[in-house]
Amino acid sequence: MDSKNLKYIIPSIILLILSAFGIFYLINYSKLISSIPNGFPPETSITPTIAPTPTIIALPTVSITPVATATPTKKLTPTVTPKITATPSASPTITPKITITPTPSTISITPTPTPTPTELTFSSSTDGFSIVYSSFRKLYQDKESSGNRYTFYSNSGNFAVHVGLNGQWAWTTANRNFSGNLVISGQNTYRYDTDSQTIVDIQYNSKNYTLQCVHNGKSTLKAECETFLKSFKLL
Repeated sequence: MDSKNLKYIIPSIILLILSAFGIFYLINYSKLISSIPNGFPPETSITPTIAPTPTIIALPTVSITPVATATPTKKLTPTVTPKITATPSASPTITPKITITPTPSTISITPTPTPTPTELTFSSSTDGFSIVYSSFRKLYQDKESSGNRYTFYSNSGNFAVHVGLNGQWAWTTANRNFSGNLVISGQNTYRYDTDSQTIVDIQYNSKNYTLQCVHNGKSTLKAECETFLKSFKLL
């Protein structure tokens, strides 16, 4: 039972008991008065009735256990380990192999140290000639539309011997007139000079020889060219 209701019920019970006792007393007192003449009672000793001591009902002790306040659990923030992305190592750089095809014009490559110049002699029994050239030059042999080509390569300027077959020439000109102004290996020649090169044509035994020097106007190469031209021999 609720403790608040007990607080009001117990006094109400006590009050009802006292009220019942009072009503009982009044009823008995009225009967007593009516039985006495003149309405007065004889002198008697009246022992008052002692009202019973009300019994106090002990109220039950209610033990109230306070509800514990829940302590909020601390929200843990998960530690995230960052994902490490491996950086691929750099791919090796592959240097392509370059094949150089020599031509009569200047070929631009990385120069190599020039050794002390010496002279070398090249001979071709197939095309019937020989020629002397500086040893620092590299010799390349290949084909061209008019016949065979022999290139004496240098990064400063190329020298070459073109051998035209079947009446062909390595180059075309309308002024090819042979004269004795420059005689090479006993043959008259046609010489053509520009600021960058010198060309000399020789015709012998149905073959057309063209000697070419790309000197680019350099005096040292011009002097080397003159030696190169004069060293040409028909076999």
